[in-house]
Amino acid sequence: MEQHNQNYSTVEQIYDLYLCYPHISTDSRNIKQGDVFFALRGENFDGNNFALQALEQGAAAVVSDSVQVFEKYLETERRVSETERRYGETKRRGIFFFCRDSLQMLQELAKYHRNRLKTTIIGISGTNGKTTTKELIYSVLSSAFKTRATAGNLNNHIGVPLTLLSITADTEVAIVEMGANHPGEIAFLCSIARPDMGILTNIGTAHIEGFKSRENIITTKKALFESVKNSHSSKAHLFVNQDDEALKDYDFEAKTTYSLVNTSDYKGRSIDCSGYASLWIEDTEIQSSLVGSYNCYNMLAAYVIGRHFGIAKDQIRKSIEQYKPANQRSQILKTRSNTLILDCYNANPSSCRSAIEAFANMKAERKMVFMGAMRELGEVSEQEHKNCVELLAGKDFEQVILVGKEYRGLQREKMRWFETSQELADTLSAEPKIEGCTILIKGSRTTRMEIVQDVL
Repeated sequence: MEQHNQNYSTVEQIYDLYLCYPHISTDSRNIKQGDVFFALRGENFDGNNFALQALEQGAAAVVSDSVQVFEKYLETERRVSETERRYGETKRRGIFFFCRDSLQMLQELAKYHRNRLKTTIIGISGTNGKTTTKELIYSVLSSAFKTRATAGNLNNHIGVPLTLLSITADTEVAIVEMGANHPGEIAFLCSIARPDMGILTNIGTAHIEGFKSRENIITTKKALFESVKNSHSSKAHLFVNQDDEALKDYDFEAKTTYSLVNTSDYKGRSIDCSGYASLWIEDTEIQSSLVGSYNCYNMLAAYVIGRHFGIAKDQIRKSIEQYKPANQRSQILKTRSNTLILDCYNANPSSCRSAIEAFANMKAERKMVFMGAMRELGEVSEQEHKNCVELLAGKDFEQVILVGKEYRGLQREKMRWFETSQELADTLSAEPKIEGCTILIKGSRTTRMEIVQDVL
């Protein structure tokens, strides 16, 4: 390695090329002409194995930390150069940037780019609702400003840099989602994104296995607020959920509070609308396509941020009402036989409670619940799954189906248990088809509950 130290590329060199070729890729399967490919290492893959292939596919450059691949590249270049000298042919080839750590270079490049942007960066995190809230905020702000937002839930140490590098110089506002499942992760992401503004949707107990305690969750999430507070940005501002016990007393002069219960700058009211989230705020009724009154907090957060940016109440209303949920988050799907409520992208104790309560209050004749396990709960997993079953047992659902080893032996009357969602799907395929039901499908991502929709 030492013999190649002098060949390490700098972030400035890579940034100069990025300005000409601003599309970053980390997936060699989807390389397009002119991409800059970062060869990242994962648990089950090594992007370095595809670095030279990416150049052959038309990448403008690759960023790799593999000595072996770098040496192979140099040898290939020597052979190609000899051939070109011999035959007088010149073929344009991509650039190979050799660095100490490809992931670290991606993060440094994102930070370098962020420091040159005049874009207002809004950081968003929280236990529940951050992706939906991010999408609602985007819907509102994009009606008045050139806006970018995190794609899907690319909210980790790779996703945040990719989001930042997708921001163009003419972008006025960018909403950057930040996720965490271990202590200190939000602070690290903030060191890259340097948010001007911040919003925490709420603080619950998701991923407690990685955090070890609720106190660690609170400290980690609040790092977003601390980053904004200490940013010295002239645009620094926080949006605080005044109904969240861990957040309501956060001390910062430049903040706007919102709530459905406690006194705040913007106090809204949830309206019963046949299971759909509807919000009353500032003499304005907003009817959404989101299932569950708990989504009123997400709507209210988007409303408050829209008002902070000077957008008219009616325009905010239209933007929120136009938003259609997707990606298995409060998403309604009508099949030939049933109405499905897909809320199975993620699950934790608080989101499951909210989903069950909202579904119980929804007006529908025949209601069923397909409940997948909640993962990454550590020592509290057994008790939280018992609590979930207890809550389900107290509701008037036609049937409840539990999926995952965590629910083994917990089923009650009108309940069935399956170890996997595939086992459930296979069983349903062999039984008389369920018809005329409204079905809530909930569970952690790893339970893959969405696969049952094909047999419903």
